[in-house]
Amino acid sequence: MFLPSFASLPPPAQPAELAQVISPSQAELLGTTITPDLSSTTPISPEPTSDLTAPRPLGEANAETSVVRDQPLEVTADRQEFDLMRRLFNAIGNVFLRFKEAELTADRVQTDIDAQILVAEGNVTITRGDQVLQGDRLEYNLRLDQGSLTNARGVVNAARVDQDLRLTAAPDSPPIRPLPGLDQRDTVLQAEATETFDRLRFEADRLEFDGRRWFATNLRITNDPFSPPELEARAQEAIAEPLNADETLLRVRRGRVVFDQRMALPIVLRRFVVGRPYEILPFEFGYDERDRGGLFLLYRYRALNTPNIQITFLPSIYLERIISNDVDLFDAKSYGAAIELGHRFTRQTRVRGYGFLNTLNPNDWPSTSRAGVDLFHNIDARNLLTISAIYRPRIFNRSLGEQEISSLFGGTFSGTGIPLSQGLALNYLLGGQYITARSDDPSLPPKPSLGRLQAGVTLNWVMPIWRGTPLPPTRTQGLRYSPRPVQPFLEFYSQLGGVVNYYTNGSTQPALTLGAGLRGQFGHFARRWFDYTSFELGFAQTFGEPSSPFLFDRVSDFSVLNIGFLQQIHGPVRVGTQLQINVDTGRVFDTNIIVEYSRRTYGVVFRYNPDRQLAAILLRISGFNWRGNADPFSSPGLGTATDGVIRSN
Repeated sequence: MFLPSFASLPPPAQPAELAQVISPSQAELLGTTITPDLSSTTPISPEPTSDLTAPRPLGEANAETSVVRDQPLEVTADRQEFDLMRRLFNAIGNVFLRFKEAELTADRVQTDIDAQILVAEGNVTITRGDQVLQGDRLEYNLRLDQGSLTNARGVVNAARVDQDLRLTAAPDSPPIRPLPGLDQRDTVLQAEATETFDRLRFEADRLEFDGRRWFATNLRITNDPFSPPELEARAQEAIAEPLNADETLLRVRRGRVVFDQRMALPIVLRRFVVGRPYEILPFEFGYDERDRGGLFLLYRYRALNTPNIQITFLPSIYLERIISNDVDLFDAKSYGAAIELGHRFTRQTRVRGYGFLNTLNPNDWPSTSRAGVDLFHNIDARNLLTISAIYRPRIFNRSLGEQEISSLFGGTFSGTGIPLSQGLALNYLLGGQYITARSDDPSLPPKPSLGRLQAGVTLNWVMPIWRGTPLPPTRTQGLRYSPRPVQPFLEFYSQLGGVVNYYTNGSTQPALTLGAGLRGQFGHFARRWFDYTSFELGFAQTFGEPSSPFLFDRVSDFSVLNIGFLQQIHGPVRVGTQLQINVDTGRVFDTNIIVEYSRRTYGVVFRYNPDRQLAAILLRISGFNWRGNADPFSSPGLGTATDGVIRSN
């Protein structure tokens, strides 16, 4: 949840509690000393609860704290006044008001005791934990828990908003600074909090709230701590309502994302579950030579989006097939479709499914469609049980290229990143599957169906050699082109792993791998020219025999050199490549070409792999629970086989 919930405002106070706002130890009222007998007046509570004691002389304001029905209330102001006839309490000048864990500051606060309506004016600030909300005028009905704030602006810590809004003890709040407007220039909001982009600024012409719901007009939200912001999400109207402790339903009207105050992209989705990854782009381009004939255009339609169930349809049009005149616009082979399903049974157990139709011609579906379903159960944070049933997945097996599995059913039990000591971590895998796939073994059919048992373990060790100092997180230094300050480093890594595959035809494929390398990055990505270089240079040696009856998991590359680098050219533009080389044969495979336009709040990445015949244009947005647009490289129907082990995307 990244928008303010007015559960952070004080809950309706009891009328008797409001009476305690009147400082019993003060005595000047409108410059005149009075000592009326309040015990005979009408009680402040609509229903009599107790008589009030006579006020003592009013003086210049001091902090007063009273406890009524276990509800503490504290008021501090330069001057406090009570109008006995109109039943109004006024606090004037540097007003500080504490409601449970919420704090309110303003130039002036007036409370109608009988109606239980509070009006705060001038530099109004409401604080609760890391939640900060400011405005010009606050009207709040204490009895109905309803109100409004004009010219609202504030800051929300998205990572701990739920903690801040609970009615429990809140941490001490830092001193409140005036929040910079989104249109102001050369301002920064608490630079020490900008490295994670968890703090989001927002503005609205008017913010109305009712219980836990709120309604905003002309809402603007940015993940940029500087003004004017590089990126804004805007909506003419927005309504938010919490669904549970972690998620909020947000409905928007006429939403759009604005880049650098110039270019805007519409937000087609009108309903978001904040706290859950989502996409906002209406159309997405990609390149897939094998399944889609090259360049394609995809539309993402979220048909169902509940806290536990998501169903998304993805119709697509194959632009390159049409442009090259392979098919015409009205041919069923010019279009494709996909569906993605997700259901969360518990916090630990979820299921994911997908289906892909290469064409809309039903006669082609048996040979061109792909589908799969995976059941995941997290034993704990590092151990995972997976059960899969997959039809025709694509597996890239290094120099053997892309292979296809006709069908796979089975399960794995795996653990990743299990720490053993400083810099040393363990990964393991145990699994069994029943697989039908292509084989070149003359003693077997072209596509045999065999069972496969698999066991593997890997030790990874990382030794830091050098760590540089990142630049300060300011607009012109550490956060000029990056969402967080770049820390230069150099480290050595090594790997020792082994895996054994056993097949029901009697074949066994063992493999032992030793690997080591250097990786690091230099520069701070803050100057305009050549101020960032990252690299990786590693070598892996595998000992074993290519004895798998299948092609998709056969070990074929025994001496592999891994090379990668990314270099800033000018400003936010970086280019680079990643590739692997079979040292024995000299063959280069799995080459990735990368061109990136990077800003601190967003970025655009072009990635092309000629070996897999895939390309993508990916949009990065920092914060906002943004997952990114469709990436053909991360399709659930794609996987990579390394030394006989499939790593699914």
